Amino acid sequence: MCVFVQYPSEGVVMAADSDQKNIQIVGTASMNTYDVALRVGKTKQLVCNGTTGKMVWKSSNPKVATVDKKGLVKAIKPGKAMISVSGGNLIGSMTCKVGVSKKITAKQARRKIMAMKKTYKEGLSWTNENRQYFWEATNCQCYGCIALCGEISDKVFGKYAPVTKHSNFSRIKAGDHIRIGNEHSVMVLQKNGNTLTVVEGNYNATVHWGRKITKKELQESGFYVETRY
Repeated sequence: MCVFVQYPSEGVVMAADSDQKNIQIVGTASMNTYDVALRVGKTKQLVCNGTTGKMVWKSSNPKVATVDKKGLVKAIKPGKAMISVSGGNLIGSMTCKVGVSKKITAKQARRKIMAMKKTYKEGLSWTNENRQYFWEATNCQCYGCIALCGEISDKVFGKYAPVTKHSNFSRIKAGDHIRIGNEHSVMVLQKNGNTLTVVEGNYNATVHWGRKITKKELQESGFYVETRY
């Protein structure tokens, strides 16, 4: 089970006469995004809409992500930063969360997952009732099977690695999260032809390693993939 978390998305703008004595609220301002996931070296243009005057951009952690005077963000190293914009006729400021991660290969991902077998032992109790995890990259409060996938995914790829969704079996790789029939989640350990080997939580109320799932089974149940490659 997954519960999505909503974030505020607007600021307030004002107008004043020439001597700044009469101030009125005239509308709202917004940014083109409030949550950005970037690989090291990549950039993202932030835009502040609904404001007038000179806007000032600032990064809370320039060692992780910088921002220029036009709102262009550049990812420097893995970590988290907040980009804020203020000035003009905006009351206060608005912020955008930036998470930066480093790219890894499928071979590296599999090796990292397999190293976790001592932490997530076969038969470890794992249900919706006793396991939950906030998967920040998806804004999801996760329970049971998805919680396991979220925990492992963050440990493998980094908490701020971007997540994208698709339904193409041929693109599946080790470390991908697969949602099956909107009822159960598994994480891929390996793909051999049309067969996947997975690890999963809440399988008979426990953690289970090594179950095999075929392409045909996924297609019959319906599925989607969340990947961080």
